[in-house]
Amino acid sequence: MAKVDFKKAKNITKAGAPVERDVNWTVEVTNENLEQLKSVSENPDLKVGDQVELEGQVFVKRMSFKASREASKAFEWDIDYEDVEKSKLKSVDSDQLQATQLLGTICEDAKGTPFFTSTQDVYDSDPSFIVALYQIADEVNNFMGKLVKKNSSETSSSENSSSTESVDAPLKKQSKK
Repeated sequence: MAKVDFKKAKNITKAGAPVERDVNWTVEVTNENLEQLKSVSENPDLKVGDQVELEGQVFVKRMSFKASREASKAFEWDIDYEDVEKSKLKSVDSDQLQATQLLGTICEDAKGTPFFTSTQDVYDSDPSFIVALYQIADEVNNFMGKLVKKNSSETSSSENSSSTESVDAPLKKQSKK
């Protein structure tokens, strides 16, 4: 294990520079995006209702402490003030969780300029685009925790394996109990 002098190693403790990733998604042609998609895809024969596969480059940064604190607001706890260890998770607003995770990690350039300006900006985006971005952001940040093997119910831990969700699908909103 390497020992560091924190006074001299501040850059090691930072979240780091964004990394470039390719994102692929499919979008449906609508009246609103028809002309732009014809131009981008260089396909003048596109019509409303067609599906277009798109590829772009985004930058993903490691989630900062501040961004992770914003994401944690998606969890609602039933706090046991007598014994905090016995506190129970009441619900998770997975929409808010994913939106804040994307807001805090997806950038439009290597400087770290945020791609989204607000969680509402994420909510207003095409679902297939959000799913594609989330998969890429998860690769960098490991939002889902321990790795899940595709096409298998095995996880790297048998504990709580029944509650593990597929990395291919975004979290589903849990209902309040």
